[in-house]
Amino acid sequence: MKDKGFSINLKFSFAVGIILLIFCALMSVILYYYLRSQVVKDAEDKTAIIMAHVKATGDYVREALRPAIFDALDRLNAQDEFIIEAMSTTHVSMQVMSRFNKDQKDYVFKRLSDNPMNKKNSADLFHLEMLSYFRSNPNHKAWKGIVTLGAGQYLYRLNPVMMDATCLQCHGSPSDAPIQLVKIYGNSSGFNWKVDEVIGVNSVSVPLDAAFAEAKKSAIDVFLYSFVSLFVLFIALCITFRQIVTKPIDNLSKIFRGIAQGKEPLGKKIPIDRRDEIGGLTESFNTLTRHLLEAQERLKKTAEIEKQLMETEKLAVIGQLSAGVAHEINNPLGGMKLCFNNLLNTKMDADAQKEHIEVINSGFSRIQNIVKQLLDFSRNTPLILEKASVNKIIENVLILSEYTISKKGIKIVRDFTDYIPEMLLDSNKLEQVFLNLILNAAQAMDEKGILGIKTFKDDDFCYVSVSDTGKGIPEDILPKIFSPFFTTKAISEGTGLGLTVSKAIVEQHKGELTVETSEAGSTFTIKLPLIL
Repeated sequence: MKDKGFSINLKFSFAVGIILLIFCALMSVILYYYLRSQVVKDAEDKTAIIMAHVKATGDYVREALRPAIFDALDRLNAQDEFIIEAMSTTHVSMQVMSRFNKDQKDYVFKRLSDNPMNKKNSADLFHLEMLSYFRSNPNHKAWKGIVTLGAGQYLYRLNPVMMDATCLQCHGSPSDAPIQLVKIYGNSSGFNWKVDEVIGVNSVSVPLDAAFAEAKKSAIDVFLYSFVSLFVLFIALCITFRQIVTKPIDNLSKIFRGIAQGKEPLGKKIPIDRRDEIGGLTESFNTLTRHLLEAQERLKKTAEIEKQLMETEKLAVIGQLSAGVAHEINNPLGGMKLCFNNLLNTKMDADAQKEHIEVINSGFSRIQNIVKQLLDFSRNTPLILEKASVNKIIENVLILSEYTISKKGIKIVRDFTDYIPEMLLDSNKLEQVFLNLILNAAQAMDEKGILGIKTFKDDDFCYVSVSDTGKGIPEDILPKIFSPFFTTKAISEGTGLGLTVSKAIVEQHKGELTVETSEAGSTFTIKLPLIL
């Protein structure tokens, strides 16, 4: 018995479960990347605000505060003084942002250079690369991006620091710089810059790992909560689906299996208590069983007719053989009668008597053999497989049909191969097949025709072909010749089951029966496996 396989309910549950799992996972992934993008966008907005604040502070120092202090120092005749807390844009910006960082610890501001006055503001490797980037791309006034440093990820926003003409007094030639400035930082670095030259970068960085982790946690929480919620809904759907769909179908299937196994009557009607698709299926099921019951009754009525027709077909073939059998029996009977008369009426020596007796015994053996073959052919037996020779079976059939064939003046041409081994065959059934084909071929020809019988082997198959030199089978008849009860013979000559039965017997032997026809004649070919 074959495995029953998975039920519809299980398949539905599995499919919906997979869909829910994929849906929850997909939504969580989408949510994670959405939250991640929002983290980045929020950081970008805040770093932009910080950069704007730093720029505003620097512009105020450079454009307002520093010139006012220079004027005051000039009035006090203190041109060599330099008040770093009010005159250096870098110092003021760094001090303001250091106080900003006390409240906003995640945001780090730096102003770095590869040639700073204050060595604390020397650029690291990353900022040196960004200095090179801005110097190579003078039209780019800002850069932002996510940078991995060490084990963490950071959002960076950088702006180039350009040398302004107002800054040359302090960053041009060391000899022009305020003495107090040189005393503080020396004259080894931070000088000799030119207008519009990139002298450093303003950098604001924000760590993203904590925010990304929070976004990931939120996505996982959403996945878990949504999956649990949908799983509860899924269980409810499965229970509902089973009650509404699979349970009624199971009941139908159970009744159908009972009918197939003979445990339930074929005409059993299932009551219909619903008006949906299941109710329609139940109604169709009742209609099907009713039609099956009616068909079964019709088959019972027609089975015995069909059986009689098949027997009639066989009797019709036997009738065609009668003349040949009578001829075959009359010949030895005539010789036997003559020998009896000689033995009774003629004096003869012992040798002559012995010779006459042998002729009589030979005649009896021949008659006995002919009658045996006729009885074997007419007996309705099941398929019995025994080792047999195809060539010998054909020769036995030719003995039975030789008179019928020879009286029409038909010439038999044998082309038997000796290389076909004995095979497992039902000799009686195959005799019926060969006899049908041979007699059909004889009937298809006028006098002086040629009946060709050929046997040969190819690979793992044995082939037997029976050909005639008749007019061939018309195209409109050819598709029907293997159909039951189709015949072009007179009613007394057959029922139209000869080729149908022959084809069935060949197929019982796992073989094939085919035909080729033309105006020059027809050839029926039997293909049998050497090993069943």
